Amino acid sequence: MAGSMVLAVRLWAAASLCVSAFPSFRTRVPNGFRVTCPTGAQGCLPGNTSAGQPDSICNGIGHRTCAGATLPLNLFGLALEKYNYTWTRELCEEDSDSDGLTNGEELGDPCCLWEDYDTPSAYTGTFAASHPGVPNVASGYVRPACATTAPASKAAKMNAFNPWEEQRQAEMFIDSYQIPAARTTYVDFAVNFPDESMDLFHVVFAEVILRSQDNLHHFVIKGCTNKWPDDKVGKVIGRAESRSLNDCDTTFGAWAPGSPIVSMPSWLGRPVGSAARIVAFQIQAHFNNPSRVPCQFSNDGFRIHYTPTLRNETATAFASTTLSVNAAMGVPAGKKRFFLTRSCLLDVKDDLGQPAKFHVATVNYHAHLLGREMYSELTQGSQTMDFGSSSIWHFDDQYNRNLLPMNVTLQTGDHIQTTCVFNSLDKTETVNFGVETTDEMCWASFVGWPGNVRANCSGHLWMGELSDDEPGLGLALRHKEKASGFVWDGADLSNGGKMLGGSMRTLACFDFPQAQGWCPTIIAGIKANASLNCNTDLREYHPILDGQTILTICCSQACSAVCPGHPLCPGSTTSTTTLDESLCRAQTTPPYKGSSSVSAQTTTKGASSVPISSCYGAQLAASVALLLVVLIGDL
Repeated sequence: MAGSMVLAVRLWAAASLCVSAFPSFRTRVPNGFRVTCPTGAQGCLPGNTSAGQPDSICNGIGHRTCAGATLPLNLFGLALEKYNYTWTRELCEEDSDSDGLTNGEELGDPCCLWEDYDTPSAYTGTFAASHPGVPNVASGYVRPACATTAPASKAAKMNAFNPWEEQRQAEMFIDSYQIPAARTTYVDFAVNFPDESMDLFHVVFAEVILRSQDNLHHFVIKGCTNKWPDDKVGKVIGRAESRSLNDCDTTFGAWAPGSPIVSMPSWLGRPVGSAARIVAFQIQAHFNNPSRVPCQFSNDGFRIHYTPTLRNETATAFASTTLSVNAAMGVPAGKKRFFLTRSCLLDVKDDLGQPAKFHVATVNYHAHLLGREMYSELTQGSQTMDFGSSSIWHFDDQYNRNLLPMNVTLQTGDHIQTTCVFNSLDKTETVNFGVETTDEMCWASFVGWPGNVRANCSGHLWMGELSDDEPGLGLALRHKEKASGFVWDGADLSNGGKMLGGSMRTLACFDFPQAQGWCPTIIAGIKANASLNCNTDLREYHPILDGQTILTICCSQACSAVCPGHPLCPGSTTSTTTLDESLCRAQTTPPYKGSSSVSAQTTTKGASSVPISSCYGAQLAASVALLLVVLIGDL
């Protein structure tokens, strides 16, 4: 019986991993993007022969079918799992499918010399890779001399200390936060960086400590210039309160499934400490509880690996888009390949405002459940190149794509076109851009160096639809902005800016989570002013709210107080279950022994509202101004 239970748990764990699919695993084996589809295999896709792929490729080489995300794992998939999804010598030398060829021989690395992101030798790069999990005919194979298979160049080591560096780590945790019985909750936690022995350290890498797998959607970590007061450490910190007590405007890192918080090569460090003006952190966490299950607790946290041995360079970052919230923007239902693309003309300067160069290390993409493909194209002069695209992308596998082997330096005048492609075939209604997992987003973020350089984008966003077999690269040449019905000026990365063409006024009744504390004031202003109603466009209070109404921001409260008969009201998106918290007992998980840690007791953000004055017009404007701080802040 015990053995059956262990087997059941193992099968459940495997199903949880594999059904989600991890396309990034292809980067962890040689020729992972160039495996020929076996005869009769299911889930094969046409290859890009101009990029050196065979006519038909197998992407899911560890799965039952070549499409991936299918169980059970094949023999190679089981071996890859055994070696922690790493191309080790042991995995390379195994013959997983017992066809007489080792895994390395089948994938073009017979002498087991390749490692992640190495530039392959001419032999490996042109080898016709066969499937290591499906038996192939071994006759006729001639093993080459190892000298001809050695990588042309070795990749930079990521997320590792150099031998001469002092190694330290700190762990910080959320302490038994009771996740509300609501579909979506945003809440901020205050923690202090515990090491004060020096004024400057370099972070080598940082990783999540995930304990609420079913509820934690993502978090963003902001660096703060001051230590939190003792009575705030380990407790919730609201955005308004944060601004009065601290300055937390520096993005330190972010986590979503499949992504480290910070990822650095051997010469690059993320600065932390008083000299870097980061001595504390604000964790902006996003929890999901779609079934509104009570008594769920978070003891999640993060671990920072850092050194007082300073590295030669410090990291910085920029984004071509972080489109996150726009209730008037959405992915229409029933579309197989609906795209959002952004034209990014770069302006690169140093901290003195002088022309500079930005060296690129990684790119990371973010979308929600409809995201399927991500593309980035770089144009420098007359040359255009693929700049870290992912033609197969999944929400659960938001990895940092290593661009160091490309050795790219950006400067003013360069152009980047980034595109998110969505599949909404199973939807019957438009999916708006918003904060919930069931909404959508589109991000493309680049990390690089030196730390005193800033890269900024200018350019429009537009939408359209790709045909089934149409390539994602070169999209802007075939689907021009002027032909799109939906164009935004891109002046604000978080919401797309002002709409320049077309109309997506299929507005949804929406409760913007971080704005709920200010909704009563806005509603009171509408009640007091006969010229305002539930359909009033809020752009008169600020251009950034162009296209928004009270219903697209404060749905539930507006429907109850001023718009009970409005057609949009039945679509209210947020409802919560009230629970006597005394019925729940906190499920505490102590920090790891010997770790540096801070705990945080939290409550739902936005619980307090702005007082309503008798001067409703001025108060409404002030309330909208406060709301803007939320709408344009980091998500």
